[in-house]
Order: sequence, then structure tokens, then C-alpha cells
Amino acid sequence: MRPAFSSTTSAAAFALALLFLMLLPVLIKKAWLPPREQSYAIQGWDNGPYPWLRQQIFEETNDIDIAFVGSSLMMWGIDTPYVQEKLSAELGRPAVVRSLCWGGTGYDALYLIGQDLLKHRKVRLLVFYDEDNKINERNPLSCIWFRYGDNAEALAGLAVKEKGLLYFAAIIGMPRNLLNLLRPNLPLELYSTKPNYMEVQYQTPNPATRLGSVSAEMGCTPSGEGATFTWFQPRTAASPADVCLYSPTNPAGFQFLNKPLPEWQIHFAKKFADLAGTSGCELVMLKIPLLDTARSSVIRERAVWPDVLQHQVKMVGIPPARLFAGLSEEELYRLYANAGHINASHMNRNGQEYFTRLITPALLKIYETSTDH
Repeated sequence: MRPAFSSTTSAAAFALALLFLMLLPVLIKKAWLPPREQSYAIQGWDNGPYPWLRQQIFEETNDIDIAFVGSSLMMWGIDTPYVQEKLSAELGRPAVVRSLCWGGTGYDALYLIGQDLLKHRKVRLLVFYDEDNKINERNPLSCIWFRYGDNAEALAGLAVKEKGLLYFAAIIGMPRNLLNLLRPNLPLELYSTKPNYMEVQYQTPNPATRLGSVSAEMGCTPSGEGATFTWFQPRTAASPADVCLYSPTNPAGFQFLNKPLPEWQIHFAKKFADLAGTSGCELVMLKIPLLDTARSSVIRERAVWPDVLQHQVKMVGIPPARLFAGLSEEELYRLYANAGHINASHMNRNGQEYFTRLITPALLKIYETSTDH
């Protein structure tokens, strides 16, 4: 078998080239990186509504009254235009409500994308949720939005393994960043006569026309197979009065499992909470209803998040058994677009509209009592 290198000199040259590549994230200073907007411009609709995120973060400048942030469960779970309509009526002026969400979970994404958002726009009420989906998996797009020159401070306090994983992500993303210096990416159009990937794949209007939310006309079955979507408006006794707001003196409706997220997630969750605090945001953790807990009489949370995050975080949700009371299994599945893996059930248009109309009055009350508007 022939040796990998013809000489010691060629082996040394290869080793030096490899070392140079590995050190690129450190060598390429922040000032030498392309504008951060390019991290979003290189993404198409197939990875989530990144054209919408780019436009909202880097082009729009007005204040946001309520921002819903997080992964796809939030994006599919909230009827954003409805919340904006109701808040506008309450305020007597046009309100600004946006869903700024993406594919994949992780508080690292929430913190780093949140940094970009809050650097460019003031947000009064920031609504997120407990990342309850594939908690030990890393977001595959971390090589896009983690850049060592921008985000090295985020590594302080992390375990060596976690630092290494994010540094490796920065190495993977570096060639594209260098290419962007030579040839900037042109952002995709927000609106086009040709449907984008999300419109086709998820049978939804363009998320940009819905303030960032997905309204999927898809159905599912207990087996996880797809089903034809049919309009369904649940007839239950649930009302906005069933919404629970956690407080230490009134924990009714919540059950805490004492199963916190992995340390690397807690690290970024705390940084996200600190970021919100220094940016003047009121934080709300909203529990999105999932199929696997649809019959639970309580809102199951991993931990008492205000204690874990050491920050004033309001926790809001509806006990699932109350939310879905009286619905048969067949009717329950008519509220979801997919069963997916046990914790990855996304609400379809039926479920989104039903849940949003019940939860909105509580969110508006929090906004009214917590912000200077």
C-alpha cells in the first residue's frame, strides 16, 4: 500500500494547511467577517423562513410589541395576525406582532438569533417556550449563525466538549463566510408569484404574509401518516379563563418534573434571559400543547424556570385535559399536521386558531400590565 504522503515535506505542508484551516475562526477577526445579515441571506425557505427573518431583523426598524420566538412548534402554534389584530384593538393603534421562528430546537439558536434581533429592534414582550423537542440534538444550522468572531463570548462557561462542537461549527461555516466577502449573497424575494418551499411543503400561505407564522392545511393520524385536511372548529367548554399563569404563591395547574435541560442548554437559556433583561424585554414562556400530553390534567414543565434562569419569567399555558376536553381521538388529531416523533407534533390551521384564541387574552393582559407602551 502506497504511503499517504510522498515525503516528510509534503506531510508537514498538509499538517500546516490543516492547522491553518482549524485556526481560521480565530484568525479571521470580527471586522474581517462579512455583514451578519449574510448569515441569513444564504438560507432559502427550505431551512425555515430565513428570508423573513433577514428582512425583519436587518431591514425593519420599528419597535415590536410582541415577538414569538423559537423553533417550528411556535411558528405553527400561534396565529400571529390574530394576535396583532386583537392587540391593535386593545391599544387603539396599529400593533406590531411578529413570529420570528426557525427550524430545529436549542437555546443556542434562541440566544444567538435573539442577539441579532434585539441589536436591531426593540421588543416589548418576548414570548418563547420550553424547548421540548430532541433536546440532546444540535441544530444543524449552527455553522450558519455561530461565528467565532461575533460570538466567542458565548463559549465562556461551557464545558470543553460543547466549546469544541461550536468551534467546529465555526470552522465548517468559515469557507462560506470567506466566499461572501468576494461575492455577497442576494436575499430571496419575500413575495413571489411562484410558491416558495414552505408554501408547497406545508400547504400554508407564505409565512411572510402571515407575520411569520405557518397555517398548515395538513392532517395526520395516530400512525403518523398524513391525512386530508378538513376544516374543524372544536366545540369544547374551554375558555380563556382556563389559562394558568404561574407564580410561586399560586402554582395551580403546573406540575414540575425536575428534569432540567442539559447543561449546555441551560447555559444558553440563562444567556437568553440575561439578554432579554438588558434589552428591556418582558419574558413569557408559553407552553405549546403537544399530542403526547394531550390528556394531562396539568401543564408539565421541566423545572421552575424563573428559579433556573434567575430571571423574571412569566409561565403561561392551558392544562391539556381542559384544552381538549370532550374531543375524541379522531377529533384531537384533526388539530395537528403531523404526529412525528413523540414530542414533535405541530398544530395545523385548526389547532393553531383554536389555541391562539384561548391564549391571546392572557398574553394581552401580560402586555398591558408589564410594559410601558
